[in-house]
Amino acid sequence: MNPHHLCVVTETYFPEVNGVAISLQRLLQSLNPNVFRVSMVRTRPKPKNSGANAQTKTDVTFTSSNPSSQVGELKSGELQVSELQVRGICVPQYPDVQLGLPAGSALQRAWESDRPALVYVATEGPLGASAVAMARKMNIPVISAFHTNFHRYSGYYGVGWIQSLVMAWMRRFHNRTALTLVPSRTLVQELTGAGLQRVEWLPHGVDCEHFHPARRSVRLREAWGIQGREVVALMVGRLAAEKNLVAALSAVESARRAGHRIRSVVVGDGPMRAALERQFPEAIFCGEQTGTALAAHYASADVFLMPSQTETFGLVTLEAMASGLPVVAYDLAAAGEFVRPGVDGMLASDLSEQAFNDALCGLLSLEPTFMGLDARAQAEQLSWPSVARQFERRTLALLANQYDCQQVVQPLQNPL
Repeated sequence: MNPHHLCVVTETYFPEVNGVAISLQRLLQSLNPNVFRVSMVRTRPKPKNSGANAQTKTDVTFTSSNPSSQVGELKSGELQVSELQVRGICVPQYPDVQLGLPAGSALQRAWESDRPALVYVATEGPLGASAVAMARKMNIPVISAFHTNFHRYSGYYGVGWIQSLVMAWMRRFHNRTALTLVPSRTLVQELTGAGLQRVEWLPHGVDCEHFHPARRSVRLREAWGIQGREVVALMVGRLAAEKNLVAALSAVESARRAGHRIRSVVVGDGPMRAALERQFPEAIFCGEQTGTALAAHYASADVFLMPSQTETFGLVTLEAMASGLPVVAYDLAAAGEFVRPGVDGMLASDLSEQAFNDALCGLLSLEPTFMGLDARAQAEQLSWPSVARQFERRTLALLANQYDCQQVVQPLQNPL
């Protein structure tokens, strides 16, 4: 039996560094090439040189053994992704991200040439909306993913009044698809309550070989200026308002004033970096890190702080746990799903900064090293191959149901 053609439509993907791009890449890498062959329609990454506005088509090869591989010869067992890039525009506050423009004509031409069995729309922008519309027009089953809480972001940029408008757009977008996949069970309940239909849970996974306690580096800790048993509290992510980093950095400063030997280390970049460096001069800002360097930064810390209240999942939480770090977070997203308070981390009792402070102090009063061992054990149960098998089972069931519906013979109407 030939593999089913799965077309993925997304407005962010590798080499962009964000949770959506990384999660999608890991999922595609883990799909069984005997079940799916994958094509992708994506917004072109921000060009390094001008004059690259035309559409192009390239072939990209990924291997499960080498996640960083991009282009090369196709080997046995590898998943080949045929990639069609379309135009985009920069997003305010996120200049490195391209928002895809509608591409209905390009999609129709591509799908008439090589018709997909299923379209998976991973992002809800104009490109994704045009893909949903065209798939429906061509009677191709289409599913969607809810990766980003855009409706929550509005409150962090002084435009909270548009939250209901954004949710109305999300509701209309997702309810036009056969299924919406979300990464947490809490989000299933939240979105169902907001009027979204056919919402199902598909968790994200984590690469426990790449993110591993064995990558801990004494040399890196020395470069940070860490002395003796000083605790490193790590934060990883984009330095932007919606990530709520002030809450975590303030909690570390509060713990220092209470007598704890603890230092903040921040990995990532973004529009708030300069302001945060001025406000928290004791913190160490390492900029964006990727690959083995990122894994070493995780493993060389002692505690992971996740202060965001806008994540749909927060993949960094699982990456930290896989690296052997206990987690301090709000009871939301991945932390709410997988962190066991008092076992492999601590969860704030409410959404206040004081509750986050108390959670950090509670963890520091225990033994972070042993809690890190439990965090690693918890992460080991969440592999990307396991997530990919769940995705395959659910989408194959959807395709089978679609096929059965098409085979139903409609009774003739009685002309009398």
